[in-house]
Amino acid sequence: MKYLLYTLFCFGLFAEVGCKYSNKYEVVNANNEFTVSVPPWMSEQHDLEEGAPFQYANRFRNFYAIGSAENDSLQGQGLSQMVRHHLQVLTQALKNPVITDSTDVTIGGLKGVRVELYGKMNDENIYFSEVVLKGKKKFYHISVWTRGEDRKLRYKDDVNQILNSFTEL
Repeated sequence: MKYLLYTLFCFGLFAEVGCKYSNKYEVVNANNEFTVSVPPWMSEQHDLEEGAPFQYANRFRNFYAIGSAENDSLQGQGLSQMVRHHLQVLTQALKNPVITDSTDVTIGGLKGVRVELYGKMNDENIYFSEVVLKGKKKFYHISVWTRGEDRKLRYKDDVNQILNSFTEL
């Protein structure tokens, strides 16, 4: 009986320690174009968006983030056109998309626009936080999304930390 209780105690202790993550964010360098910080519970992915140099997720938590740099040949379009382009791509993939907020932002010294939206995908609400920034030679697009309003609220601070950690290199 003592052995069983000791084993259960050790198992519980290891499970408790193993389920906790550090709260220190890791700075990720994306192709020497920009950096973004991610929480320790996210891991690098390669299948979220083809060609995106920044792709991180925690599939168990249904939490995803991607980032890309648009080459300078698109620079002539202007910030509002770039925002419109990224929103058009996203809203076409969603059923009943709703933009809930759009704000001018300055992140990492760059001017940009942050847009919050949601819509249905496979009959489930998906919540997106999109940022498009105008850099010195490129535009940058960072997108963070999760499934369900409860996760949106639970990971609000993480979304903000990820988006606001962007730095152009």
